Amino acid sequence: MIKSLLKIGVMLSLMIGIAFASETLAIVNGHKVTTEVAPKNFAKLNTKIQKKIINRLIEERLACDYALSTNIVKSKKFLKVLKHINTIPKGKWTKEQLYNKKGLLAFGYLINKKFAKLNFTNKELKKYYKTHKYKYDTVAYKDLAIIVVNTKKEANKIISKLQKSKNVEQDFMYMAKKYSLAPSAKNYGYFGKIATMDLNPQLKPILKNMKRGTFTIKPIKTDFGYEIYYIVNDIPAFNSKFNLVKDQVKQDLKKQTIKNWAVNTMQKLKSKAKIKIIQN
Repeated sequence: MIKSLLKIGVMLSLMIGIAFASETLAIVNGHKVTTEVAPKNFAKLNTKIQKKIINRLIEERLACDYALSTNIVKSKKFLKVLKHINTIPKGKWTKEQLYNKKGLLAFGYLINKKFAKLNFTNKELKKYYKTHKYKYDTVAYKDLAIIVVNTKKEANKIISKLQKSKNVEQDFMYMAKKYSLAPSAKNYGYFGKIATMDLNPQLKPILKNMKRGTFTIKPIKTDFGYEIYYIVNDIPAFNSKFNLVKDQVKQDLKKQTIKNWAVNTMQKLKSKAKIKIIQN
């Protein structure tokens, strides 16, 4: 009797698990979009994030429907991967999950095909380059390490040791770890990269002309104490030329063109689709 009850209990729990395994989030052109294709922790997320995910899943469904209706599904590359997907044992994915995987795969191949076919004239490339030149130029940077101590006397002692050092970088790191009051002490004094033009007015005239491997020979008094800087790296400004970055410009313009195509396509698909959001 007890075994029978346990068996019934297990069956009921399995039935309940199946019944509540998925929840409909939206209906897109008559097709359900459920939690089967949502992140596993979807139910635990806040409402704002859930809404973003639902919107993304709606777009994925539209992208899948669109891609699977194109000739891309006849391409050899797609069919080869699809054949592999179809060998996955039944029960591994639900019907909706499988459709989603096939559709997104097709959409990916569609994008790759369009990307490969894109070509631009020199005039178009130069126009993009001029508009986005800032992407290919590099401002001058200083890669810095710092030691901060309370007194000028302490700072001068450290500077004196550095002046006698045979390995300044190593000794600077050691002393930064041991003596520096700055949070960067845990990273052996490493402060990070900062554009030379962004250095504060007090530091700029001191550091701007310093080269890699040098350090400040006088303590710099600030609100935080007495500071000593080491130039880990000195990165000069780079003023790009079109011919030198042409290949990168071409790749960037292709990416931007594909992105614009994807956004415009999705807007058109959404405007024509019948969408009903169930989960609020």
